[in-house]
Amino acid sequence: MKSPESTLYRAKIGRHLLLVWLLALVPRLLATIPFLNHPIALDDMFQYDMLARSLLSGNGYRWYSQADLEALRPYYSQFLDFSQLNVPEEGLETTFRPPGYPFFLAGIYALTEFEQRFMWVRLIQCALGALSAPLTALLASALGLKRREAVAAGVVMAIYPILWMYPIALASENLFIPLVIASLLGILWAEKKSSPGWGVIPGMLLGTAMLTRSVLFLFVLLAAVWMARFGLSRWRGSLVMVLVAFGLCLPWAVRNSLLMGKPSYIDTSLSYQLYISYHPGGNGSFISRFAIEPLAILDDAQRDAFCSQHVWDFVRSDPLGSALTIVYRTVYFFGVEDREIIYFYTNGFFGPIAQPWLTLIYLYLILPWIGVGLLSPLGFRKPPVTACGLLAALFVGGYTLPHLLILAEPRFHLAIVPVLIPFAIKGWSSLRQGWLQMEQSARARFQERLLNWLVRFSVVFLAILWVWGFATRWKDLIAILSPGGDRLRLYY
Repeated sequence: MKSPESTLYRAKIGRHLLLVWLLALVPRLLATIPFLNHPIALDDMFQYDMLARSLLSGNGYRWYSQADLEALRPYYSQFLDFSQLNVPEEGLETTFRPPGYPFFLAGIYALTEFEQRFMWVRLIQCALGALSAPLTALLASALGLKRREAVAAGVVMAIYPILWMYPIALASENLFIPLVIASLLGILWAEKKSSPGWGVIPGMLLGTAMLTRSVLFLFVLLAAVWMARFGLSRWRGSLVMVLVAFGLCLPWAVRNSLLMGKPSYIDTSLSYQLYISYHPGGNGSFISRFAIEPLAILDDAQRDAFCSQHVWDFVRSDPLGSALTIVYRTVYFFGVEDREIIYFYTNGFFGPIAQPWLTLIYLYLILPWIGVGLLSPLGFRKPPVTACGLLAALFVGGYTLPHLLILAEPRFHLAIVPVLIPFAIKGWSSLRQGWLQMEQSARARFQERLLNWLVRFSVVFLAILWVWGFATRWKDLIAILSPGGDRLRLYY
């Protein structure tokens, strides 16, 4: 029988989590309501919408129907020869994008009036995105933070400004980030269970997250190793988790393999991303003018062959330059989160904003990431490194590494923000309290020295990346923040 004290404690925790969710929901609604019925923009949004509408109509996972191509003709005619297209009326079956987010959209479309689908998607994404804040608080608690610190972590996630804008867009981050946090909570929960059957729950969450963003696959493998080492059910629970996660993705991988005529994974966009990233005129990030040429090839297999051949040619012609793009991708992955606001502001979405308000808004958007980036290494510092801390480190590393090898943008690091925030809270506490005293065993002293050096390296490394990033874009930033910056019409 539960004690009254336990019931009261749970009630307080529930109220705190509800308040954190509301704190996250309000600014998202305030940012989204002016754009509730606004049309979508950017290729990604059009493609997600096409796929969701095709699913809803019963045509399967298809895009670029004849009606869609006709609607897109004014935008695509510059690189697509419409007279040469031979596309079925219902569109082309595709393997290019993971299915998780389009199925999510199709589910919302099925429950709402079609003409109002964007409004309902945006409202639901506000609620779902706000859920990331209490989930971050729960994650912080699972990572060993005290109640006050865990709530603080949830508050920081709630007021993290760039995430307020994402419910406006049809972007997979709206689904992927809550799934990532829930997956980590599921792993930490299953780790304490002696029955291997509990591995089903984190396996389902991880599998759904991979179906939304396939780049998570490396962390799933690392999490399986972690579970085998630290979970009470050892390798049995680990095996259940990884089999469920990849088993959930297997039917889609088989479907893609049959369509492509070769073994394929959850999506087939890898060669396309590598083409953009390794292009001789590229810089490791997304550049729209290099993305256009492959988009003229609507057939996935032909596009994949075209991009794969060119990537090999790029690498062979300049192997050293190709290797150095990892440095540029690192700069972009850890870069400040200003790409979205720059695109929308310079294309006149908000109209002109006078100084100093424009600079203050810009600083408010970028400084939270800088603060989290500088403080979180301090939170990893205290030895001995716990199993939970190791899982968080494996997630950050396992999620980051594929981006550094493939394609990187600042928005890609948003998935690690809720994992770093609890450690940033710990780092802030350590600064306020001074360096913690460690036990004086030889092992503890070694860990302390090692972690101190890693902390110093991480802070200096991030500072150099940010200074470099600002220096290379200084003229552009000055133009954006100057009068007329809202009329620059910069590409995304």
